[in-house]
Amino acid sequence: MTHALHVWAGEVRLATIDYDARDDHWRLRYAEAWARDAQAWPLSPVLPLVPPAADHASASIKRFIEHLLPEGRALDVAVAYNGLAKANIFGLIWALGAETAGALRFTGEAERPAPAVEPILRELPLQELDQRIAEHEHLPLTVWDGKVRMSVAGLQDKLLVYLDRPMSELGRAGARLFLVEGEPLASTHILKPDTGNPKTPHLAVNEHFCMSLARRMGLPVAEVQLLRTPRPVLVVQRFDRVVTYINGQPQVHRRHLIDACQACDLPVTHKYERNLGNAGAVRHIRDGMSFERLFGCADLTANKAAAKLALLRWALFQFLIGNSDAHGKNFSFFVRPGGLLEPAPWYDLVSVRQYASFDTELAMAYGDIFNPAEISAFALADFAARCGIDRQLLRREGQRLAKRAAAAALEQARADDYEGAGERAFVEGLATWVARHANRLTTLVADAARWKDEYL
Repeated sequence: MTHALHVWAGEVRLATIDYDARDDHWRLRYAEAWARDAQAWPLSPVLPLVPPAADHASASIKRFIEHLLPEGRALDVAVAYNGLAKANIFGLIWALGAETAGALRFTGEAERPAPAVEPILRELPLQELDQRIAEHEHLPLTVWDGKVRMSVAGLQDKLLVYLDRPMSELGRAGARLFLVEGEPLASTHILKPDTGNPKTPHLAVNEHFCMSLARRMGLPVAEVQLLRTPRPVLVVQRFDRVVTYINGQPQVHRRHLIDACQACDLPVTHKYERNLGNAGAVRHIRDGMSFERLFGCADLTANKAAAKLALLRWALFQFLIGNSDAHGKNFSFFVRPGGLLEPAPWYDLVSVRQYASFDTELAMAYGDIFNPAEISAFALADFAARCGIDRQLLRREGQRLAKRAAAAALEQARADDYEGAGERAFVEGLATWVARHANRLTTLVADAARWKDEYL
């Protein structure tokens, strides 16, 4: 039997997805009115508004949808509470698709539903949030009032909320957090609490430092703030949401966004370059997301040179902060009318190498090097050659970023955001780490620029 799920952006129906469960076959049909619209955009570059002669590939549709689902424990919880199997992608997006990353909503309604009297806003007091963080092992953060709420992709605990004031007013009298349901509102921020895991101490502070460092360096990054419940909670402003006011009433406009794996039509299992892992028998298999594939997305943008420069800066910044887990779902693109991509602000910047218990193998290799301690000038020259980056540009950008990072890291470590001796010691150590790797990068890119083409 075939089932239909309808794809919406705001009040506009974009498409219908037909699913034959018996054969696991997916079909995408764009709405005629949307396909004719001069401002229309496709769901992704591999799912164009005008389908190929053989129609959109069923597997590509399924892969696109699967990337919208949560990962890890959040997915396990959604599966359990909805009585579904993990493999039931269609059932999961039907259950959770009211709010996904980007602009899309998935409903069983083919016609625009009558507007509700008003959206449902459920206030979330800080005291209750603090209690729920304390209980997260027994009651997942995605479950509220007996209902599973959507969480964006990723393995960290997250909660999507609506803020009724600018983020800068958080913690002051009058600024409130809400769980929200119903148009014209949607979540505007992501909460990422520090759950006290002894394997990842000061995780919220770590990400706040790295994100704030990027902002101090003038790099495009989502805005963040630390909220105290009194436990530290990282608050991330969603750049795929824009709040506007009509007759004094807020409305949340959703912007269409896809991650690099969706842009490249790779499955969720391929977000790491070594998609089968790093065991001896399979470590040579590198069919997952790589820097070379990521930089290839620049060909789908309006300004290829600007896109490649943005990607180069992102790749070098991961080196500076020690983020060995920068994978294919950690870079995203806005989808513009006609289907052109545009690099989105950065997110999920964490110095994973601060945690000794974590595997520090790189998610994507610089050249052929996956061990961050073994990155050499040749590896960076090889990386640049594979990605179509001029090595003199690599040198200039690497040295410029390194100089900025060393100074900005010390400034960020002195910021008033951090409290207590533990947090202070952590950010001071992280600033020292960044300064040391800035010196290393300065030398490596200078030497990389000297390698001749015939050796690469």
